[in-house]
Amino acid sequence: MVGEGGDWSATARLVLERYDRQLRLQGWDQSKVQAATVLIAGVGALGCEVSKNLALMGIGKLVLVDNDVVELSNLSRQMLFSDSDIGMPKSAVAERRLREMNPYVATTALNGDVRQLPQELFKDVDVICACVDNWPTRRWLNSLAVELDKPLVDVAMEGFYANVQVIIPGKTACIECHGDSIIPKEVQVAECTLRKRKPEDLVNELKQHGVEISVEHARALFRAGIKTVFDIKYTPQASMSELDSDVVGLVNKLREELRPKMPALQSVAAAISGIASVEVVKLLHQGSLGRPFSGLIMYDALAARSTRVPLKRNRECFVCGDYVKTSGITIHLKSDATVLDLKEILASSYMYPDAEIQHRTRLLADDVRLSELTIKADEVLYIHTTRRAQPLALKVVLDEDSDRR
Repeated sequence: MVGEGGDWSATARLVLERYDRQLRLQGWDQSKVQAATVLIAGVGALGCEVSKNLALMGIGKLVLVDNDVVELSNLSRQMLFSDSDIGMPKSAVAERRLREMNPYVATTALNGDVRQLPQELFKDVDVICACVDNWPTRRWLNSLAVELDKPLVDVAMEGFYANVQVIIPGKTACIECHGDSIIPKEVQVAECTLRKRKPEDLVNELKQHGVEISVEHARALFRAGIKTVFDIKYTPQASMSELDSDVVGLVNKLREELRPKMPALQSVAAAISGIASVEVVKLLHQGSLGRPFSGLIMYDALAARSTRVPLKRNRECFVCGDYVKTSGITIHLKSDATVLDLKEILASSYMYPDAEIQHRTRLLADDVRLSELTIKADEVLYIHTTRRAQPLALKVVLDEDSDRR
């Protein structure tokens, strides 16, 4: 907290005075707060509020991750930004503002996709806070938290509604434990769709939504990994940087037709982020401020109502379940099953739309028959997907009588 040659006692007095009111709280331990590192993924409306709250409370270090830049439409609800910041990386601007608010908080800004960060960076983090606006990244962060045994506080909002879920690996439900109930149906449908598609499939899918697009434009979208209507709606703008400007303009036009921008309100972001920030602090205090709520906290601003939904951990969850790390996952397939058959099951049962199958050191083509691999009894295949931080280990049993395809 004090630089070389600094007056420790003078600085200590300033710090004590700065945090005077929260130091009066029963059970509060400022030393635990100042020793903590919190990573915030997403510095939009929610991330701005959460990082501001934690900085003012004196969190030791904040790691801010975002891959977007400030836009004019952000300014009504993202209070760390101003007009002069338009076009600047959100994480860098947020870092500068937070340092101005509290110079005793260390801050690190990382501009990019959180999924591309080296996982070593997360090992020194005490709590991960997900303030992202898309489910693929949220699911990835959930699996990372489970893999590294790090608490995760997930915050989300849309319009007048918002929610918080606290995930403590091995103790509380993770996001995937109740995915059928928590993940929106539209997202589930998209995630359960195997991404073995052609540009013509996207053209036809858009036609069903009353939108016309050429095959040439569809091919350009495919080259950027945009293969479904869901991708058009939710792929981050930064991920489309390799597209020509006219195609980016087309995507933005399609988004307005398919999915008008999500409504959002500053006061709702502030309310739910306040709840989330308290949950983060409770985690850091390890019991002296009470236990975090092991479920879903839902906020309805119009009804002025908060609802607590208990969530029981699913011990058979394919992300945090007990058997995943012990006996592992086993799938039964017919003896003539192909890699594509396995991918179809992974898409429909686990919502992994982009799975790649690894046998030993080799990624398998779709037409390979699993019976040709000479898989030993205890040998595993590894499933790679952008919905998991680490590959999923999987055992396959080929059975002539199996009805799974």
